[in-house]
Amino acid sequence: MKIVTLIIVLLALQFSTFAQEVLLKIPVSGKSIKDFIPKDYEIKDSISGDLNKDGLKDIVLVLSHLQEDTFEMDEEPKRLLLILFKSAVGFKLSGKSSEVVMCRHCGGMYGDPYSQLDITKGVLSIEHYGGSSWRWTETRKFRYQQNGFYLIGSTSNLFWNVQDCDGKGIGEAGKNFKDINYLTGDEVIIEKTEDCKLVKDIKQKQPKKPLVKLEAFKYEL
Repeated sequence: MKIVTLIIVLLALQFSTFAQEVLLKIPVSGKSIKDFIPKDYEIKDSISGDLNKDGLKDIVLVLSHLQEDTFEMDEEPKRLLLILFKSAVGFKLSGKSSEVVMCRHCGGMYGDPYSQLDITKGVLSIEHYGGSSWRWTETRKFRYQQNGFYLIGSTSNLFWNVQDCDGKGIGEAGKNFKDINYLTGDEVIIEKTEDCKLVKDIKQKQPKKPLVKLEAFKYEL
């Protein structure tokens, strides 16, 4: 068992190193979006919106490896997130990560957990959804400030997918919901049993900590 675990860790490190090498080769500026797409990668998703309040439409790209579907679990190259600021002559690379977009196998029985990107009021959200009879959602929110993109909010939810709580729909049974605003420290926690009884519904303050930059972000296991 220890040998299997070691192999998985080594593979993860290998593909993490590969992803970092790919990110390092991405140019800091380009005339078109295709100038930023590394060899053997393609656009999986994209969204446009003003992220730095200059009135121009910036672009966010989710990139996946061309042969992603041929790799087994823990072997596939990491997906990449690129944030491109629009300029008068093209685009400028303003944020990048090989950790913030989950892998194709990370959704469990549900399959690919990647859901969507969203830009609202200058805030970029990356959304994931996965699981089986127990479903989970994860959303991370980043905002441009101090010359970088920083994590300002996090929302997670876990619920039992086979129980309808008195006609209220799927999503309340076994609910374990947490939302935190890292700018203010405000946190909301809601917990329910599998038979829909409310266990906890609180609002509290968490101590403020230094914000995490996009390039340093990793999901907590």
